[in-house]
Amino acid sequence: MTMPLVFETASRLWRDRVTGSQEYSVIKNDRLHRAFLSRSPVPESEYRAAVSYRTALLRMFQDRTLEDVFPGRFVATPEGDCYCISRRHPLPLPPWDGDSTRRALLADLSLVYGIGKHTKRYLKGRGYRTIPDLLQHRRFSAPARECLRVLEEGSPCDVLSLVSRWYPPSHSRHLASARLFDLSDFLFLDIETLGIFQRPIILVGVAFVEGGRLATDQFLVRSMEEELPALLAAGEAVRKRGVLVTFNGRAFDVPYLRERCALYGGMFPAAVTHFDVLHPARRLFGQKYPDCRLCTLERGLFGITRDQDVPSMMVPEFYEAYAIHDNPGPLVPIVEHNCQDLVSLARLFFHLVEAA
Repeated sequence: MTMPLVFETASRLWRDRVTGSQEYSVIKNDRLHRAFLSRSPVPESEYRAAVSYRTALLRMFQDRTLEDVFPGRFVATPEGDCYCISRRHPLPLPPWDGDSTRRALLADLSLVYGIGKHTKRYLKGRGYRTIPDLLQHRRFSAPARECLRVLEEGSPCDVLSLVSRWYPPSHSRHLASARLFDLSDFLFLDIETLGIFQRPIILVGVAFVEGGRLATDQFLVRSMEEELPALLAAGEAVRKRGVLVTFNGRAFDVPYLRERCALYGGMFPAAVTHFDVLHPARRLFGQKYPDCRLCTLERGLFGITRDQDVPSMMVPEFYEAYAIHDNPGPLVPIVEHNCQDLVSLARLFFHLVEAA
């Protein structure tokens, strides 16, 4: 996927002007009742605070280099090096027992083809408590035997495919099946971009469990020529782990990554399976936290508050300030926001699995 001349030209244009127009509207005097008139509203108080914060960051970090502010390492890819910021974070992990999950699934007669809610209740009244009990049933012995073969001999993906046949991704039974995978299989992913679709990606963050802690790798695009190496590094991480965990990643992160890779003539690798935490979170916490944003859930569930966060719509302006002034200061809230998203995503995922 060598970068053609057209992309080199586009890269130079992006360096001259990272973004050509705002994709948000500032709501004067914080009159939020008018926010519905704007596609992406930002209250005036937040806007002014973000502008002041950006100015302060430029002043605070004017004599420092990016590598000094974000100690990291270089990851080699076929299209050049990618700068990676690596950290480790404490992470409370729930009990992880795949065997108990399989035993629980063996008691779910609904996994057998032809058994619905009413038939299940009827069979349990007749003494058929588990799927192995159905092996003696004249009608359901054959489908029960096939279901039993998957549950006892199948891979975690086979079992999850069986569960997904009868339960939606938001159901607790689907999420509980995550315990069939090893902890080291999971890869948590979150991206930061310069706007809506067709704008460059400036940061791809991934996280994984290692040694009982959460390790985060953030592939930072220091200039537009490094977007392709960052995409390749993130793709390699997906290939290595296989089980993707995102927050609204099915609708946003994964399609965005695929689009950017396609722009360079390549393909972003597909994960073995994908858990999108947004759907079970809405099912479980939607009434208590109606907006179900990740920052809302982390504050309500874990007591996490973010200081000096930047509205997502203003990220392009902060990146532009970094590119124009060659000053890493405006990147600080972007990198920290992405890192916190990864940590909160992992905590939320394991919290939901434990609840399931």
